[in-house]
Amino acid sequence: MRSSIFSFLWLASEKLVRIFTGVFVGLWLARYLGPEQYGVYMYALAWVGLFNALAWFGVGENVIRNLVKHPDSEHELLGSAFMIRLIGSLAAGVLALLSLLLLRAPDPTLTLLVLFCALAIPFAETPAGIFLYFQSRLQIAKPVLLQNIVRIAAAAVRIAFITGKLSLPWFGVAVLLESVGIFLVLFGYYLAIGGRCRDWVYDWSAIRNMVWQGAPIALAALVASLSARTDQLMLGWYTGYTQVGIYGAALRLSEIWWTFAPILMNSLSPKYIFNIHGDGELRENIAKIMAILALTSLLPVLAILALGQYAIPLLLGKQYVAALPVLHVHIFMAVLVFFDAPTAQYLLARDRQSQLVWRSAFLLTLNLLLNYLLVPRLGALGAAIATLLSYIGTLLLFYRLAPSFRDLATLQNRALGLMWQLLRRRGRFA
Repeated sequence: MRSSIFSFLWLASEKLVRIFTGVFVGLWLARYLGPEQYGVYMYALAWVGLFNALAWFGVGENVIRNLVKHPDSEHELLGSAFMIRLIGSLAAGVLALLSLLLLRAPDPTLTLLVLFCALAIPFAETPAGIFLYFQSRLQIAKPVLLQNIVRIAAAAVRIAFITGKLSLPWFGVAVLLESVGIFLVLFGYYLAIGGRCRDWVYDWSAIRNMVWQGAPIALAALVASLSARTDQLMLGWYTGYTQVGIYGAALRLSEIWWTFAPILMNSLSPKYIFNIHGDGELRENIAKIMAILALTSLLPVLAILALGQYAIPLLLGKQYVAALPVLHVHIFMAVLVFFDAPTAQYLLARDRQSQLVWRSAFLLTLNLLLNYLLVPRLGALGAAIATLLSYIGTLLLFYRLAPSFRDLATLQNRALGLMWQLLRRRGRFA
């Protein structure tokens, strides 16, 4: 238990640094660029982000699980993970740039941003197997510390670019520099402690097995990536970059809280999910985690509802006042994201990861439909409403209508019951 807590705290420190770089510096960048140029920047990130699922191809939680269960296969697992991510990240970068050139009218600034972000993908993705290796052993203190140093340095670079009044493409260069830094420190630390990349085994049979195992997760992630970025891409398509900038500014204050859900899950899953063999104990653990995460998510929701009207003018200026109603709607996504966070690990623990594809496909279809109906009429606010309603529809309707997902609906009901018990107990002692 203590090792899981320390693992969570170190991962939380990484996310706190990301919050600093993504929110503090990101909001400063939004204020500096203004809604339209910031919209171009966010559109470029969303476009490249569409292809990230190809870059990692499902090589994530399954590597942690396999390293926990088969520690003797370390070299084979790390070699396979590296090769898959290398090939996938190169393909993702090429596809991101080519698809932009084919589907969008020529825009030199947008093209440069996408180029720099696409070049960053291999450097960001290939060392992930090393980080997962340390994570599976709950030995992530120094890797996280090194990453934090790089992220703080990258934040300083962005601040220097802002104060130097550099043009928009330079912030794409900053993305590339940060990824190169992460690549160097993770590989450098692995080699410094005696790790030998030359000992990694590139067995194509093992790679095929890992790809086959990760394919449903990757496909689900690709569909989920489309769903997560549908709002920004459709805003850019139907309304222009200014609405993307307004929406992106609201997301900076809303999505920062989401990062804590995967931190908690990655810290808890090795011990309380992947290392559990009894079905009853696994289901009870999942329900408890759902309840605790959902209750935790209420804190940022209440904070944003109370302080958002002051935060946006203070942090972004009057040019972003239109982001306030968007933020008030989108912040409720935190509750749904936290509540649903254990689902992927639960399905993976039961070798049902292929079902993630159907859930993600339903979410994407509903999100596309709602964005198509609402974005042309309501702009950024319509995108926020569409995102929230599509996620509610997936969690409340799809899990109960699809026969293979009804056990998840039962887990949700159990988690809601536990939440009610905890709230009543707290009310009794208040």
